[in-house]
Amino acid sequence: MKYSDVFKKSDLGRKEVKYHTLGILPREARTLLIMIDGKRTYQNYLDTLDNGKMFVEFGGVAPLFELLLELGCIEIIGQESSEYESQHTSQTTKESMELRSQTVKETSEAEFDKTFNSVQSDISAIGNTTVSKTAQASYESTKSDLAAYIESNALPEEAWGYLLSLEQCNDPAQLLSLVQQIQQTSNSALVDGMADFSKKITIYL
Repeated sequence: MKYSDVFKKSDLGRKEVKYHTLGILPREARTLLIMIDGKRTYQNYLDTLDNGKMFVEFGGVAPLFELLLELGCIEIIGQESSEYESQHTSQTTKESMELRSQTVKETSEAEFDKTFNSVQSDISAIGNTTVSKTAQASYESTKSDLAAYIESNALPEEAWGYLLSLEQCNDPAQLLSLVQQIQQTSNSALVDGMADFSKKITIYL
């Protein structure tokens, strides 16, 4: 990869965001996949996310990009995607992805817009809530669905901040706080679906 490379979602990547086609991506990889918009350079993601210590528990942005390339979820604009697509995922890769599916606790305020900064303080004030193991998979699925909904309905500058805030949510209480913050925005397309997400998240409290 070159620092000047611009990535976009492949057909498989778009299906993964919408339908969880692969079913093996750790949440960090799905979050980054949703963020990839075909506009920012690889260097921009490194500067913004690595400097902000996003995905630090996964080793940073670079291994996530490599994983998404290997699985064929993203491609470089102007380059054949077949170079990066893989027919089969090795057992080692699968185990690595499963073991690394953990939340990232730190984000940077300096690099992000006022949407992220205003939401961050409200989320961090919420205490931890225990999520049972049996409900964890469903909770993570709801979180991924929320990320996809934000990408589809928020303005680009809004989506970036909300997705970063979403990534720092460590439990249902914090996630519900984020949903409540989004409900107060003026973007009606984004607000419309928040009531349903609020109901789903309340189950885990």
